[in-house]
Amino acid sequence: MADPTISAAPHRTGRFGWAPEFALIGGGTLVMFLTMRGNYLLFHTLAELFSIVVATATFVIAWNTRHANQSQFLAFVGLSFPSVAVLDLLHTISYKGMGVFPGGDANLPTQLWIAARFVQAASFLAAPLLLPNARVAPGLVLGLHAALVTLILVLIFPLGAMPDCFIEGQGLTDFKIASEYAISGLVALACVALWTRRRHFEGGSFPLVLAGFALLIVQEMTFTLYQDTHGLLNAFGHFIKIVSYYLLYRAIVVTALQNPYDTMFLRLCRSEQALRDHLGNAEAMIAARTAELRESEARWRALLECSNDWYWATGADGRFVEVSPRAEESTGRPAAELLGRRPADLLDPARPPDDFAVFQDALRDHRPFRRLSFPIASETPTGCWLMLSGMPRFSPDGVFLGFRGTASDITERRRAAEAARQKQTMAALGGLVGGLAHEINNLLQPVISLSDLALNRVGEDARLRTYLTAVRDSGMKARIIMRDVLAFARTEVAVSPPAAVGEAVRGAVELARPDLPPGIRVEVRIDDRLPAVTITTTELSQILLNLIRNACDAMPTGGTLTLSACVVTLRDPEASRLEIAEGDYVRLTVADTGTGMDEATRQRVFEPFFTTKPVGLGTGLGLSVVYGIVRNGGGVIAVDSAVGRGTAVMIDMPMAKPADEPAPANETTSEKKNEKEPAHGEHIGG
Repeated sequence: MADPTISAAPHRTGRFGWAPEFALIGGGTLVMFLTMRGNYLLFHTLAELFSIVVATATFVIAWNTRHANQSQFLAFVGLSFPSVAVLDLLHTISYKGMGVFPGGDANLPTQLWIAARFVQAASFLAAPLLLPNARVAPGLVLGLHAALVTLILVLIFPLGAMPDCFIEGQGLTDFKIASEYAISGLVALACVALWTRRRHFEGGSFPLVLAGFALLIVQEMTFTLYQDTHGLLNAFGHFIKIVSYYLLYRAIVVTALQNPYDTMFLRLCRSEQALRDHLGNAEAMIAARTAELRESEARWRALLECSNDWYWATGADGRFVEVSPRAEESTGRPAAELLGRRPADLLDPARPPDDFAVFQDALRDHRPFRRLSFPIASETPTGCWLMLSGMPRFSPDGVFLGFRGTASDITERRRAAEAARQKQTMAALGGLVGGLAHEINNLLQPVISLSDLALNRVGEDARLRTYLTAVRDSGMKARIIMRDVLAFARTEVAVSPPAAVGEAVRGAVELARPDLPPGIRVEVRIDDRLPAVTITTTELSQILLNLIRNACDAMPTGGTLTLSACVVTLRDPEASRLEIAEGDYVRLTVADTGTGMDEATRQRVFEPFFTTKPVGLGTGLGLSVVYGIVRNGGGVIAVDSAVGRGTAVMIDMPMAKPADEPAPANETTSEKKNEKEPAHGEHIGG
């Protein structure tokens, strides 16, 4: 904002200041008054000619100082005066008694007067609106006023379309009086606009302009009262017009001619102050923005430090140039030690490389990559695996700068997947050898029994006793071995804690991913903050693996497999209909975009030994096992499917209680059953 102490005052010439001008104004007023008393027509002509000369002089000054005069308001007012001067000149020569136009009544000059005042009031209202930044185009302003004057003259002279303003013997018409009020209203609005923009005027020009506008209102109010065009009220209105024009002339002359340097100095001071204000605001904005950036950097740094992932970046040569400190937890090396190394330097040559070849191809071809895993050298005997995602970096002109990405330590996840896979393998093996052990035990029973019976009856035949003893001892040894086999097959599984849904789902997906057919995209929408459910992680993994295999079988040409979970609240009557207790449940949904199934098939999906696979490719027990696990855990399972629309399996499982509690009595039985009857993927149409 401009400094209010900065001002530019009009110059005062000599020691008497304004005295010569006041003397001139007083003398001129006396002469005009005496002229009015002697010859009113001469007085009117002199008064109008004065305003015409002032308007013309003001225009000339405004035109010739348009480049130096920085006041767009005064420039616009000066450029609008020629149109007003033309209408005032026609008003003067058409005045009653001049004899220039045929008829010579008072209506025509009054019409021209109203037209001139409307143009003047409209220009005065438009001028303040140009402050502070609008630029005046002189050619455009003059062109618009010329078109407006032409239109007015056409309406008055050839067309005669303008309403009468004065009727001889009656006086002013209603149109004329209403017009004067309308003109006064426009000028009053112009005064308000001037006041709101007063700080944009230089020096003492604002009081002169405001006084000139205000006198125009008084002038127009006076011209609503007269009945005689040569009367005293008419003369008084012309005196006010002379003063108003003089004040406007003074404002433009003082600004454009007498005080150009003061005006320029004031502008420069204001510009300097505004520049200081802008610089202060800019510094404050920069400081605030810097603080925001620092806060954002600290927030993201804290988030990165809290994450299990760590950040890395390579240069164009493929060597690490940035590594976050958390990398030491995964690699066993300080972050500074990794700088300058290549990713290949981390690879564990003693283990299968997994996705490392694809990773190297992406680095070589400058392509983005996601979720590529490979083992890295580690001092731990079980090894360490990383999963990397990255994006190439390019300069604005397209030059390759390197890669930037994140790395996750998936060692524990991989170990869990291996353990789950091994457990399922051992469960399948236990079921197989358990069945064989039962059959062999049945065959050994008569061998051992009959050997004992024969030994009791062999008598003194030592050789036969030796043979029978060998047979019996071999049978007993075989029974001991079979007993050990059955003990292995029936090994009781330790009670597992309630299953964490997010970990179980992601573990099952990772376990099944190597066997997924090409073209199948897996989407997991699981919130890790979901509460645990009542079944064990092993049971939940078995359920998920069965459902994932079924979904893959239903999408032979590829598709999308979606696993999602959320918390739902089941209340009566829905809970009663499902035959479960009221309360909060975790709803696990496994959906595919496969072929789907018809209603008859959907109703039989949980029947034991029901399968749509060819003979020999399925036992029909997979979904039966899933159904049993869910029901034993207190949950409910439902299938939604239609031919060509895909299939969605929804499982609602009760949430586990917060406190650790002993497993249900049927936990061991369930685990045994799951080990003896390994899951089989069921092709049921989706």
